[in-house]
Amino acid sequence: MSKGFLWFAQNNTKTDYVRLSIKLAESIKKHNKFNKVCVITDEKSKFSDKSVDVVRVLNSDDSEQHEVKWANEHKVFGLTPFTHTIKLESDMLWTINTDWWWNHLWQHDLVFSVHCRNFRDEICTNSAYRNLFRRNLLPDIYNGMMYFRKSKKAKSFFDMAGYITKNWQAVRTTMLINCHDRYPSTDVVFALAYRLLDPTHKGLIDHAWFKFLHHKQSINGVTYAGDHNNYLYPNEHRDGFYLGHKRVSRVWHYFDKEIDVRTI
Repeated sequence: MSKGFLWFAQNNTKTDYVRLSIKLAESIKKHNKFNKVCVITDEKSKFSDKSVDVVRVLNSDDSEQHEVKWANEHKVFGLTPFTHTIKLESDMLWTINTDWWWNHLWQHDLVFSVHCRNFRDEICTNSAYRNLFRRNLLPDIYNGMMYFRKSKKAKSFFDMAGYITKNWQAVRTTMLINCHDRYPSTDVVFALAYRLLDPTHKGLIDHAWFKFLHHKQSINGVTYAGDHNNYLYPNEHRDGFYLGHKRVSRVWHYFDKEIDVRTI
């Protein structure tokens, strides 16, 4: 059984996603025994690093003219070298051992991170960032951490996501209410694809442990802080990672690409 972690890294004018990818891969290797890593990139962003086992370069880049590089993510099913894949985003860090996850995930075709958590480890189900989801009755799933295996059901899901992505301008104006995303946002695309395949969400799997900590300011309820990065003071001490007064025991999606993690 081949299993591993995968994400996309396509640099744009603002962010070096290759640098972030190497940080994420190093953190996965640090904590996990089962830690194969694949990064999908483009010709301009391709790289090699000892912490990344496989780098796959896109044959065709559907987001080449886009500032936000989302248009290739539906291709992940055909690009992954693994039978069992945990798909991530490059602006994340691993803080704990999660080898045991595979024993549960492999039994399913698709598992999403449903909702996210704040730095207090509280579930966030009413984020101001997700008004579009509530308005369109989309499931509150995050592509930033999801699992899939090579199966007919998973292929059907990614085929649907591909159709939505390729027809984004028509989809966002005829199938979604008040969607103003110029480019096909992966979270929205995947949520719509899932709703079309499972309208009642009957098959949606929601594991309490398969969620990440999101660092966006309003999710953490610190909108009163002028600089929530300094307020929460992310730091590493020995093998522990901390936000505020709490040790983090989940994957951390820091979102702010220039954040400085202090080492004590």
